[in-house]
Amino acid sequence: MAAQINLDTAQRVDITCRKGDTFSLELTFKDSDGVELDLTGYEWKIDVRETDTSTSVILEDDQFTYSGSPEGLLRISASANTMEEVDGGIYVYDLQSTNAGAVKTWLYGIFKVNEDVTL
Repeated sequence: MAAQINLDTAQRVDITCRKGDTFSLELTFKDSDGVELDLTGYEWKIDVRETDTSTSVILEDDQFTYSGSPEGLLRISASANTMEEVDGGIYVYDLQSTNAGAVKTWLYGIFKVNEDVTL
């Protein structure tokens, strides 16, 4: 009998981006056998916060756009205008999906925004 079961399968992936630049991230998800997951029908969201216990949100899930493909490719983007409103700093995020009623956190980590010189 197992002495411990860990249902948290989220992977840590730190993200660094630049204030005022278009945010564009592409990820490919595969199952444990290396087969790409069909992401059709998944609903996605990311929240970026100051800390993992903060109630105030730096970037909300509806400020991003999401596109999942049958080949396991997820595209996440936010406009340059959206990213211009974010102060440079170190924040935290997580990426969650809902599919057929099941909620899953896929990724979490640091969300670092570097300041921009050109306005």
